[in-house]
Amino acid sequence: MALKTFPLEKIFGSRTRVKIITLFTTGVKRPYFVREITRTVNERLNAVRRELQILEKIGMLATYEDKRRKYYQVNESFPLYEELASIMKKAGPGVEDALFKNIDRVGEVFYACVSGYFTGNPASPTDLFIIGNIDEKKLEQFAKAIEAQIDREISYTPMTLNEYEYRVNFNDMFLRQIFGGAHKELLNMLPPDLRPDEAMNKKSRNIIRDIA
Repeated sequence: MALKTFPLEKIFGSRTRVKIITLFTTGVKRPYFVREITRTVNERLNAVRRELQILEKIGMLATYEDKRRKYYQVNESFPLYEELASIMKKAGPGVEDALFKNIDRVGEVFYACVSGYFTGNPASPTDLFIIGNIDEKKLEQFAKAIEAQIDREISYTPMTLNEYEYRVNFNDMFLRQIFGGAHKELLNMLPPDLRPDEAMNKKSRNIIRDIA
């Protein structure tokens, strides 16, 4: 069966549209309301509304209303979703979710990522994972600010670097549930051998070698 032809000029039609596509294909996977998108992409409200209407019309974005707010979220079944995500990761303007802009203010943060609700990973044990010397009160305030923005509770897990290294050495299930599924790094200042991809892969290889 022939694939439906999509008008590419309607996808890459303006700077604002490119920023919005980048946000929805490379950013945190969550619903956004219009003014939140406007702040994040730093473009005029009317321009953002116009581009959202176009992207909704061609099927890339889906919408719903809650408490008199219209929310937009990416439609991952859109035929060009994977291709757009790949293009934007390589050449997009690097739009970052403003929700996590000041995460480095909760303490000495070596690593932070989102998972769970924010990446569509229901198997993940937490929505926000942070490694470092974290001020618990500041982290609680940070999480509450996020919850106020998205109108729902989130789970968060702080961990010291020593505990993280200990868990990596034991191929910890908690870490595997996060890093084995969809997650998005917000900050990564870990030593190369402790970065999730390298550390978890190395431990898995060691386990396989020991079993063999």
